[in-house]
Amino acid sequence: MSEYNKRTNALRYRAFISYSHKDKAIATWLHSKLERYRLPNKLVDKDTALGKVPKSLGPIFRDQDELPASGNLGAELETALASSMFLIVICSPSSAQSKWVDEEIRQFKILHGSDKVLALVVDGEPNAQEDAAHMECFAPSLKFVVDANGKLTDRPCEPIAADLRKHADGKHLATLKLISGLTALRLDDLVQRETARRMRTLVQISIASLLAAVFAVGLAVYANDRRIEANKQQEIAEREAENARAVSDFLVESFSSAKSLQDNPNNVTARSILDRGYQRIGTELQGQPLIQSRLSATIALAFNNLGLFDDAINVVDATAKASGIELTAAFLSKADALLRKGDLDAAMATAKYAQQLTEQEAPTIYANNTAVHRSDISVIIGLIHYSEGQHDEGLTAFDLALDELNKMDQADPLQIARVLQSRALLLSDMGDMTAASADLEQAKSMVLESAGNKDVIVGEILLAQAQVSFLSWNLEPALEQIGGAIKIMRRISDEDNPSYADAISMKGQILHALGELDEAEAALTQAVNTYTQAYNGRHYLSGIAEVYLGLIAGDKKQLDKALNHFEEAKLHYDESYGEIHANHGDLLVNQASVLASSGEVTRAKQDCKRGMDILNDTLGKEAAFTQQLQAVCDDIDLQ
Repeated sequence: MSEYNKRTNALRYRAFISYSHKDKAIATWLHSKLERYRLPNKLVDKDTALGKVPKSLGPIFRDQDELPASGNLGAELETALASSMFLIVICSPSSAQSKWVDEEIRQFKILHGSDKVLALVVDGEPNAQEDAAHMECFAPSLKFVVDANGKLTDRPCEPIAADLRKHADGKHLATLKLISGLTALRLDDLVQRETARRMRTLVQISIASLLAAVFAVGLAVYANDRRIEANKQQEIAEREAENARAVSDFLVESFSSAKSLQDNPNNVTARSILDRGYQRIGTELQGQPLIQSRLSATIALAFNNLGLFDDAINVVDATAKASGIELTAAFLSKADALLRKGDLDAAMATAKYAQQLTEQEAPTIYANNTAVHRSDISVIIGLIHYSEGQHDEGLTAFDLALDELNKMDQADPLQIARVLQSRALLLSDMGDMTAASADLEQAKSMVLESAGNKDVIVGEILLAQAQVSFLSWNLEPALEQIGGAIKIMRRISDEDNPSYADAISMKGQILHALGELDEAEAALTQAVNTYTQAYNGRHYLSGIAEVYLGLIAGDKKQLDKALNHFEEAKLHYDESYGEIHANHGDLLVNQASVLASSGEVTRAKQDCKRGMDILNDTLGKEAAFTQQLQAVCDDIDLQ
């Protein structure tokens, strides 16, 4: 262990709070806040200039709480100062005039130097002008250098300061700045971990995804390196802080306005709050294009999480046109919305455009998001290739996404898990069930370790595992897995959420394979209804469910009903894809199997030929899925 670490470990207190007794209430609050604060698990034991990051900051010294009732108060204070790693000075006009506070600062600087002195401004003005000397909040020993002999010089000393006042940092950011100083952690890391911690709490309520997205962006703009020294970086940080306050005020007002007397509380929904925010962007933020753009990215993400894809697309396009600024985050949300609508060509074009934006955006404190953006773009591109049956291209895109995340010092495990989940589904389509299962197990372990079983992604992973088991014809495990997925999604998501419909649709497919036709039909019908509501009309996912409903009707010897379902499936596919897609080929082969079982072999062979032509053209003859359906057609040809 280094001499520095030995000395650090020998110190009893993380900090000594120096204050005027007129500021006792704030000192008491700060003492409690710091001692109760728990460092985020992801940052504990991280190596810093102060050694490893502790789990908590206590004990923190405050004279009334820490000193025994002895007659030698001066000796006790000197011992506490010598045993403290940092000095926190609560700065106000009262403390600036306190000889006691000034002496504590002077003594601490003699013992530990000036770089371990942190200032918390609560009132008055630092370095006040002569005509406002009564407002000075920095004590003399805080403002000037103390030499090796303990004498105050006339050389200025600029302390590291946080500002508790509402018009400045406010309580939350000021506290995080102090914690950053006390731990040598980057303020950026603390803000992001605080954001993640709150997101995990908010996810338990019905509009959790909305609040998490809004809160994440609202706090992310505060991400600022405390040790910025270069003038250019300092200017960026100050500009971002100003923008941050504007964004935060806007979001708070959007939510608080939902409580107005004109609103019926029973009618206030996430959608109404988002609509109000969208309208206010255009009317109240004219002349602030960067803030308009960032808020549009937030609101578009929230619309996507609620399944309101057209609204997400509209807010991005309208705000980009009005503000003249195009942000990667906003166009990522637009690409995601287009993908989830099934408009694959437009989704790919938008994802590629977002890719260009990552290379054009000027450096800001958002630069840490660049790798995440590149990963998200690769995921969207991978999902588009997956939807189009282009497996090799999709696998390459997912691998690029993982590479981007793995290169980061502290990648979010939930982001990695989502990429693994998507890659697993593609691998299962390619017939590599072993690799798919391994990816899903790794993803589930990461999520459970990071967030427990209270995150909706656990349900999505169980859904993916059920799909892999289903494709492997392990039907009983698949039914158990889909039951777990539905249970989690029902607890966390609304029943009109598309992800919940995905789980219900998969349950219907599994029940069909098990021969439980009535239950399967009920589940798939529910899925179609939910998709129709969520996507406001036709969607290719409804088409998939309709194909299975057609197969069930065929099993029940209801040919006309089966053909009606297949026709409905085609209409959904036509609406989503706009042209011939592999799913059209799959539909025709499944329709052929029902026709053959009903004795209409000639028509069945015709549909098989048409379906296989489509699959050969879209997926290729060597694709595992193409070969599986070719086997179905080969059996029909033998009849």
